This record gives sequence, C-alpha cells and structure tokens, in this order.
Amino acid sequence: MTHNNFYVDLHCHPTLKSFNSGHPHPTRNMWEKLEHPYTDNSLTRLFRRKSNAIAKESQANLYTMVNGGVRVAVISLYPMEKGFLKFRALPNLIFGSENVDSVLEHITGIALERVTGLQQQENHYFHDLNEEYNYVSQGQGESPDKQYKYKVVSNYGQLDKILKNEPDTIALILSIEGGHALGCGNPVTENMTPDELREELMRNIRQLKSWEHPPFFMNLAHHFWNQLTGHAPSIPFPFNQLINQEKGINNGITDLGWLALNELLGKHNGKRILIDTKHMSVAARKQYYDFISKYNRLNPGDKIPVISSHTGVNGFETLDDSIRVKDHNRKSRRSFLHRRSINISNEEIRIIHESGGILGIMLDKGNLAGFKTLQRLNSIENEAQKTEAWCEVMWANIFQTVKAVGQKTAWDIIGIGTDYDGGISHVDVYKNAESFSSMENDLITYLDKTKMNHNLWHGYQPHELVSKIMRENSVRFFRENFI
Repeated sequence: MTHNNFYVDLHCHPTLKSFNSGHPHPTRNMWEKLEHPYTDNSLTRLFRRKSNAIAKESQANLYTMVNGGVRVAVISLYPMEKGFLKFRALPNLIFGSENVDSVLEHITGIALERVTGLQQQENHYFHDLNEEYNYVSQGQGESPDKQYKYKVVSNYGQLDKILKNEPDTIALILSIEGGHALGCGNPVTENMTPDELREELMRNIRQLKSWEHPPFFMNLAHHFWNQLTGHAPSIPFPFNQLINQEKGINNGITDLGWLALNELLGKHNGKRILIDTKHMSVAARKQYYDFISKYNRLNPGDKIPVISSHTGVNGFETLDDSIRVKDHNRKSRRSFLHRRSINISNEEIRIIHESGGILGIMLDKGNLAGFKTLQRLNSIENEAQKTEAWCEVMWANIFQTVKAVGQKTAWDIIGIGTDYDGGISHVDVYKNAESFSSMENDLITYLDKTKMNHNLWHGYQPHELVSKIMRENSVRFFRENFI
C-alpha cells in the first residue's frame, strides 16, 4: 500500500456486491474480488453486449483499494430499490421474469437468490440498511492474508490517527445513497397515514444517529420515487426499457422530505448528517440550495456545506438552463460535456463553493462526456492516445468548475468520487481502484504537456493541482466538517 501519496475516494460501493452475495445472509467479504454471475440466455447475451462498458467484476473491493493506494474511502450503503427489482411488464411478458432477473444479476453482480429474496419483501429498506451497516462494522479488522486492516471512522480525529500511525489500514467513512434507506418509498409506507409515516421516519433517523458510526452524509434521492423528493433522470438506454423511473421524476421536495432534512441536519437528535445533492431533481436542488443559503446567512458560525459526491458538470450557466431542454440522448449529442440535468451547472458550482462544500468528479464516462465525444473516444484503439483523450475530458470537467467560480479558491472544492461498483460505465483507462496511481500520473503529465487552460491554474503547478484533487481537498473537508 502507498504510505505517502495516498488517495481519497468520496463515493464508492465496496459492499454492493459482497453484501448482496447471498440471501438471507452474505456469503462473501469486502476484501474479495467478485465476478458477476452469468446465466446464458438470449436476453442476457443482448444486455451483456449493450453493457460492455460496465465492469463485470468488483472495482472497489478492499484489496483493489490497497493496490491502488486508496487509504480513505467514503463507502455508500445502499438498500436495493424496488424499482430495480420490478421490471416493466412487457420485458417480463416477452422474455419471462427469470430471464429478466438474470440480466439484473449479471449487470449488477447481485446474486439471483438475493434478487428473488428481496422481490418477496414489501418493506426491506431500513432493515437492510441496518444489516449492511452491521456487515461493515462487524467485518472490521485484518484482511484474510493478515497484511492489512480496515476500520470504520466516526470523525476526523480517528481518521487523522490512522493516516499518521497506521499505514496499512484503510479508513472507511460511511454514507448512504438514497432517502428510501430511511424506510420510505415502499408498498407499506405508501399505505401509512401521514402521522404514522412521520413517526416511522423520525424513529428511523433517531436510530441511524445512534449508530456507533453514523453516516457522514447521505443522498436524499436516488433512482426512484421515495416519498421525500423528486429525482433526476439517471437510467440510460437500453436499461430504461427494462426499468421505469418515471414516478416522481423531476418533482420537488415533499413535506415529508423537509421533515427528513430537518431531522438529518439538526443537532437536537444527535450528530448532524449532511446531504449529498447528487440524484436530486433540479426542482428539489433549487429548493434545497435556497434553504441552505438562508440558513448559512443566518448562522455564519454553523454553515452547512453542500456536497455533490460523484458528478460531472453540464456547462449550463444556471439550474433553469439545465432543464430548459428535456433530458434526452439528443441533449448531449453534439456537446463535449454531458449536458443532462443530473450534472451540475455553473450556478450550482458557485453554490457549493460559497457554502464551503465539495464535489467529486466521478469516473462514469457517460456522465463526463457528450455522445459525440464518447463515440470519438470509443473509436481510439491506441492506449496512450485513449489515455490522453480521457485526461482531456476529465480536465474539461475540472476547468469548467474553476471557470464557474472565477477565483483561486475554486481549486479547494474538487475531489474524486469514482462511483466504482455503482454500475457505472467506467472511464476505459481507469477500470477500478487500482487505477488511482496511474490516473494521478496521467493527469499531471497531460497538463505538463499541453498547458491546458494555463490561465486557470492560478499559480499552482500540475502536481499541486492533482494532489489537491486526489487527496488534499477531501482531507481538508473532513477536517472541517467530519466532527
């Protein structure tokens, strides 16, 4: 493991495959490299071809992190959403539910018996969240070969101690992806009275905050309606032909969602849990940013930072510009950047900066580049040329952030949030957590060679900029907010 030039990942999913490796209990651990199960049928063969950019083996298992020098990872706990377990009627009718389920197994790496087991449960979200938390917490300690360890940390003091004194230990910080994890957005809670639902939500948040290692932050939204907030369109073709995420899409924050926000951000019931805005609809983000802006203005000594842990930028000037044209493949057909509203606008970048927040550049190529750019990059066969082309795309996202802020401190808010093992179409040349070291070298080399946007370096050298992005900014953010 790298002891000095370590790396920080603001968002990844090392538990998604391992925790869901069996039912009702996991059969694998977080250290293992897991290959996706494959059931050979015509539908699975079709979607295997269509999803060839999605890794079919674990990208963020802990040995892979060790090999890549990742010493700090914010790992996202995620109870599988019902929307992924109940496909559209037509594919089930044509191909049969068993064949359709085998597609989900192969694309996600989640065991078929786990998929079947979850399909039979009406209200599993908060239960599974607690089970996944226990799985991570109880698994702490030595790796199978006794050479390394992982520890879950609850504050910056614990993290700093590991970084200074335990060079062979990975520090894990917990986050949660999706407000459904609080136990809402399922058939049981849909039939509750408002008072019953409020009490259920408050009880679950109190329990969440009573964990020995409460999450540092959580996404209020993910891919499907959860009774708290609308979500941004996120599922690309052809997978949106199997999965329907239309309910609640682009809606704002509900009354129940505001209750959740006040309970999560409040300190009256335990430690504050920050909000990750990734996956929220533009309407919901606008409401949340307005709330945060007013709160921070009235409470300058207790500012709440805005987080977007794994994102790309869309190049639009404002939030409203992001949705002026409906999200569709045509929206990014000729653009260099990915233009959909799930990515952040210049206005949002400035909001993050003003709040003292942070954004993580993700390694999902479908969220970093427009379709014409992707076609060009996919056609490059020479590995060195492909690497340079992807460095240009990554730097374009980063420099757009700096341009939006317009001052040197823009360089303080950028990190890396890979979303490895989150079912992403990963950047070709950086396929898993082992890629961090080569990514650092490639990004430095590209800037040294091209002097890309030299006027935006603000006096930094390439190695200083990359060091800030890959470790320093995230560690500073933890020091100031992970308390």
